[in-house]
Amino acid sequence: MTHSRKGFSLIEVMVAMTILSIVMMSLAKIGVSVAVKGRTNDLVAKRNAALQLEANKLGTVPFANLGTWSTNTKTFTLSGFSYTRRTTISSMDTHRYAVKVVVVPTLDPSKKDSVMFDRTKPPANTVLCTTCNPIP
Repeated sequence: MTHSRKGFSLIEVMVAMTILSIVMMSLAKIGVSVAVKGRTNDLVAKRNAALQLEANKLGTVPFANLGTWSTNTKTFTLSGFSYTRRTTISSMDTHRYAVKVVVVPTLDPSKKDSVMFDRTKPPANTVLCTTCNPIP
């Protein structure tokens, strides 16, 4: 005569623990990949903000002063984000400059980014002049 015991056997507990450990390891792997992606996104966002800031600086410089603007490589820190700025300003003709700004993060120099834009001389001393003749 056999009577069954109530509860779990040792084998059932070991199988459940094995399945639980496999699931937990998969969740840990997902957690690590989410953290890495978050760090990468943070770096990209800060790099883009620094690039926009540097481009805006050069966009507001008066056209007459743009040719004498310093193009030295400089290092800045903005809200805990350190980067190096390299600027190239090329004169295309008397009324146009080509500007290139490169931002290189100090944390990861392989993640550099750049922006290029043209600056042209306005047809008058003010951009609001609607009756002025354009520059020939």
